[in-house]
Amino acid sequence: MKEAGRWLWDVRTPMRDGVELSTDLHLPPGGLAGGPYPTVLIRTAANNQAPMYVTRARKLADTGFAVAIQDIRGRQDADGVFAPFRNEGPDGYDSVEWLAAQEWSTGKVATMGSGYDAWAQWAAARERPPHLTTMVSTSAWAPGRQSRSGALPLSMLAWLHAMSARVWQEAGHVDWEVVLRHLPMRGANEAISCRLPVWHEWLDARPATSFWHDLDLSADDFAAIDIPVLHITGWHDFDQHSALRYYSGMRAHSPAASGQSLVIGGEEPADLHCEWFDHWLSGSGSTQSPRSRYFVTGTDSWQDGDWAAPPDGVTTWYLHSAGRANTLNGDGTLTAAAPVDEPADTYVYDPADPVIVSTDLTFFPSLPRQPPELPLDRRFVERRPDVLIYTTAPLTAGTTLRGCPALTLFVSSDRVDTDWFVQLSDVAPGDDSMLLATGGLRSRHREGLDREVSLHPGETHEIAIELSAVAHVLRPGHRLRIAIMSSYFPLFDRNLNTGAAIGQDANPLVATNTVHHDATRPSRLVLPFALQEDSDA
Repeated sequence: MKEAGRWLWDVRTPMRDGVELSTDLHLPPGGLAGGPYPTVLIRTAANNQAPMYVTRARKLADTGFAVAIQDIRGRQDADGVFAPFRNEGPDGYDSVEWLAAQEWSTGKVATMGSGYDAWAQWAAARERPPHLTTMVSTSAWAPGRQSRSGALPLSMLAWLHAMSARVWQEAGHVDWEVVLRHLPMRGANEAISCRLPVWHEWLDARPATSFWHDLDLSADDFAAIDIPVLHITGWHDFDQHSALRYYSGMRAHSPAASGQSLVIGGEEPADLHCEWFDHWLSGSGSTQSPRSRYFVTGTDSWQDGDWAAPPDGVTTWYLHSAGRANTLNGDGTLTAAAPVDEPADTYVYDPADPVIVSTDLTFFPSLPRQPPELPLDRRFVERRPDVLIYTTAPLTAGTTLRGCPALTLFVSSDRVDTDWFVQLSDVAPGDDSMLLATGGLRSRHREGLDREVSLHPGETHEIAIELSAVAHVLRPGHRLRIAIMSSYFPLFDRNLNTGAAIGQDANPLVATNTVHHDATRPSRLVLPFALQEDSDA
């Protein structure tokens, strides 16, 4: 190991099976001789010299932490073969313990990372390395839980393409419009012209089999992880549900339940990581653990407190129409009055013409460019005739929503399987329809992701859809709106309405789908609310 000032490149890090990983070290101003230092480990599947990692590592190093950024097995300069999800537990354990044993380390090791890299932290924590002291987990994946709906997140294919060789594969040369529309989806990797055997393995294992179950953390796993964790996610984060599950699992089962903090929504507050590590690694920070906070949209302010605390109450809004709720110019409404005798709303879903929710299909663009965000004004979706729209009258008083909205629908279809996707929006006086939350359900999984139950064509079925998390202030004069549709492309695969196994069919069927709302089938939206509290501007 050669010293190059404060930075040491490609430090070979041995694993228990003899494979060596590649670790770059970023040290405080004192260098090797100035230690020992509390240590932060970032294990990444991307590139340990990517600017987003190096910038944060050097900031932490300047404040007194040794930071190790490691290429995981089979990626970049690391030896071995990359097998998604398979080696991160043992390799993470060995890496934590190797760092703790170095002369320049205090023996206190933290981990941090986002997405897959955050999941790798949880895989290591489940192995219980003795010197793992704390974690910062940002938008952590949960294998098999990326989709609560049972639909297939197409970002999985894009990510596998990016990971298909030892170095990051560029996405710009791929015609994603052709790839993501390829049928059957099992052969979509051929449209990229690369071999992705894991793609077939994942399709065969979806959505809830022992393949994914073995990778998931159970209540017993959470009970064995006795360390404080800072959990971070965002309001429109694709991995939000997974991140919140880790938080709730630790709060419910871990001996370190009181050491869990949640920061959700908006841009991360400045120096958040330094504040956390100062407290738990070096002991030089505040005597109190950094607090949980959440960003309140509508007022663009930070609120101290636990977003996951029970809401102060719920309100119920019922769906109504005269049978013509199609498009934002239809007659669909939301009111507090339960329906009595009303006609249902029907639309035609054609998998060849799905609802497009994003104009940019590049899920994983070249680093350091960030992935595109979905347009938040959803009127471009709400104008379609295959989308049902239900809107409240203008609100006379402000309301603060906090929690996960839930939708109960009574639905029928002329096919054995179809999808139901929902958007919740805040409609301003100028008619902008700003996205608040989304949710969905593949009909065959209405009794759980571990079961597949076909629809009976023409029969009415009750389904429940939990939407993503919100903390939002609805101002007087604004309206609430829900939009219901049967596709959400390209975020999720198109349901071909045939009932065939995911990825196997190439012959889509057109479906006629119906939402009922009458006295015996009261489709409704339940919104959790919080009493207004003072927020930080």
